Amino acid sequence: MRGHAPRRRRPHARLGLLRIAFECADLESRSYYDTVTGEVCVTGPFEDDPGERERIDADPQRYLEIDRLPSHEQYQWMARFATEEVGDVRLRERLLRALEGRGPFRRFKDALLSAPQERERWFAYHARALRRAIEQWFATRDLPVRAAPPWARRD
Repeated sequence: MRGHAPRRRRPHARLGLLRIAFECADLESRSYYDTVTGEVCVTGPFEDDPGERERIDADPQRYLEIDRLPSHEQYQWMARFATEEVGDVRLRERLLRALEGRGPFRRFKDALLSAPQERERWFAYHARALRRAIEQWFATRDLPVRAAPPWARRD
């Protein structure tokens, strides 16, 4: 069709890659959202593309750094799940005790091993909370993409 600009491909990030970026515990790596392609780019000591860091630095408007979720926010998710979602009083108490002291994330998951159904409910709860955090991140940045949000399609 003459006279019409070609349609640009709409960027679309995969929710799975965004989840990984938001929860990455590796302090040496950084994740970026490419506002043109919708891709998640990772830089760090083990990156596949040595030129990626230079491309990101050269165009900071295009690549937005993805903030890691603060551990205190994830801790609050566990506390809320235990107090608001778990009906079994003994399990609730075990989960709340697991959150005390060092290593609460591992102890919390370990406490759920004895309750497989609650463990599955925790993973679903966690996925919903993470999705809300990702949605909030996108909403607060007014990203210059015209695509369905990355969570609109199933990964």
